[in-house]
Amino acid sequence: MNRPCNQLQRDATGTCMLRNLSRMERWGRVLGGAVLMGLGLTLSVPFWVEEVAETVGLLAVVTGAIGFCPVKRLCLRARRASTFSSEEEA
Repeated sequence: MNRPCNQLQRDATGTCMLRNLSRMERWGRVLGGAVLMGLGLTLSVPFWVEEVAETVGLLAVVTGAIGFCPVKRLCLRARRASTFSSEEEA
């Protein structure tokens, strides 16, 4: 499963990186995550709500910056597997 990667998929060290997020999705995650982290820091809500907002915001910023979301990959893989299994039954 070694596929050649293009120039956009190479990081600063020259190694090939897997990306499954579009450019628009990446920007949305970074901006949305920053807003969530800011709200978690500034709103006067219960402590656990602050922590959840900051954690989800940080995860969104990191996945947006990297360009890879493991949850999206798992969902696509599960959907692909369910499609293949229904085709086999028919």
